[in-house]
This record gives sequence, structure tokens and C-alpha cells, in this order.
Amino acid sequence: MEKCPIAKIIDVLGRKWMLWILKQLGTGKKRFNELQKEVHGISPRTLSKRLTELGKEGLIVKKEFNEVPPRVEYSLTEPGKELIACFKSLNTWVKKWRTNQKVI
Repeated sequence: MEKCPIAKIIDVLGRKWMLWILKQLGTGKKRFNELQKEVHGISPRTLSKRLTELGKEGLIVKKEFNEVPPRVEYSLTEPGKELIACFKSLNTWVKKWRTNQKVI
């Protein structure tokens, strides 16, 4: 039986640091070291792994420049940008309905 598409993306986004990385990339292109500084507490190994996973999902793109020293930038793809727009809608919902009471 094939997994529900929504469950698949929740599995990806539910991994530690994924949402924080996407949030930072939502403000524009970033280099690895910039992301590591902005996503407080993430190890270089974990950041590298998460960036690879997001790339495989088609949410980000890695652009390598043929320079010395090497330079790499990460940015959102169009699907990644649309996903960020969904987060904005969710943020609006949370602000409207979030109280001290359980919503669900």
C-alpha cells in the first residue's frame, strides 16, 4: 500500500532541523557556514545530511561555483518556495486559533 503524500512530506519535515533550515533559506541564498550559524545547535554533519535530504526531495538546490576556495550556495526551488507559503498560512492559522486550550 502506498503511503499518503501528506504523510510522506510530514515524515521529511518532521526530521529535526528541517523546518529551521527551510525557514532560513526562505530569506534567500545561503552558504553552508551561514546556515550553520543561523540554525543554532546543529552539527556540520547533521546540516550536511539534512541539506542532502532536502535536495533529494526537490525542495532546495545546491549551486557550486568553480572558484578557489570553493563556494557553494543553497536556495529554495520553486516547490520549496511554495512550501514556505504554506507555512505562512499555517502561521496565520496558529495566530488566529492558538489559545491555551487544545484545538484538536
